[in-house]
Amino acid sequence: MSTTHINREAVERRLSRLRSAYGDVSVLEGEETNSTEWFDTLRSRGEDGYTGGGYAWIVRDPEDAPELSDSMPTDAREERSHVLLIVDRGDENENRWGLPGGGREDDETYEQATVREVREETGLEVSLGSPFLLYRVRHVPEDGRDLCLHTLWVSFDATYEGGSVGLQAGELRGAAWFSTPPPTLGPWALYRAVDWWGVDPDDRWWDADDVREA
Repeated sequence: MSTTHINREAVERRLSRLRSAYGDVSVLEGEETNSTEWFDTLRSRGEDGYTGGGYAWIVRDPEDAPELSDSMPTDAREERSHVLLIVDRGDENENRWGLPGGGREDDETYEQATVREVREETGLEVSLGSPFLLYRVRHVPEDGRDLCLHTLWVSFDATYEGGSVGLQAGELRGAAWFSTPPPTLGPWALYRAVDWWGVDPDDRWWDADDVREA
């Protein structure tokens, strides 16, 4: 029996559009074996048009930082760029700092979804630059059914444009601006932090056997 593919053509179409729009972007492909329950949840979403989500590495320059209150010493003024990172309530690792963002809805582009999700989760307005990672995933169920669901996850460089951090409590446990990396980073943040902060992780998920360059 041949494998039934879900959303393969939609992901290929959106990936092609992003490659055409942004040129030379890192594209990785991975495979995941999901529990029956989670695969069926993803499958249901996929059949409704869900193809993944977009995330943002948001940089705030020192001149865009809030003014210090009168009680703060002048040497507390920011002199380096900061990056906004969040702790997701759905992450099993409660101390892992990742990128704000989330899934596409309806006919949104990945860019539109990223800007909307950042606003909803954190209250911030951002402008997007180019994506630094396009990650395509093939999901298969652990129960052995001949099904394969395709998703695409896009991570953008972004610039802070305004607003103050206000958490969407139903989704996030925390958010903070960092000028140096926190101890534990989520996958998309870790990938960007290698170049941005010079992080040298022991566990590079993108070097795993089930991840390859596309």
